[in-house]
Amino acid sequence: MERISFENPLDTAQIIWSSKTTVHNVAADSYSILTKVQGRKTAFCSGRRATALVGGLFYLLGFRYNDVKKQIELARKLGTTEVTIRKSYREWLIGFPDLFVDVIGKLAQHESLRYFVLLDLKQKKPTSFGGILSFQKAPVKEW
Repeated sequence: MERISFENPLDTAQIIWSSKTTVHNVAADSYSILTKVQGRKTAFCSGRRATALVGGLFYLLGFRYNDVKKQIELARKLGTTEVTIRKSYREWLIGFPDLFVDVIGKLAQHESLRYFVLLDLKQKKPTSFGGILSFQKAPVKEW
């Protein structure tokens, strides 16, 4: 298995996608997003395995570019687990929703993801970024 790093997203994207257009788009977007994130919240990337960061990011970018890969497929190709992919993409969405507005819209239209992703994210909000995301449940309104 090749070493995965986010210094060169192009190499990693080529492991996942066969379409040259998708590879180029995902690699360019990954680099841009990772640069923005490191500038905004340095601790988000600190102490995390590159496979976890890139796995969740690639899952979301697959939706952006209409070339979605299953979590199990990403996990196998990146040498990680489905749980890691799932946790990572949720952390990306919670930490940086402004970077994924288009993807959130697509997730809202996806029947099986609507409940598990969007309702789950709605109940959580980031409260601090001390290396690991911590969350506080939003108050539940009583009817």
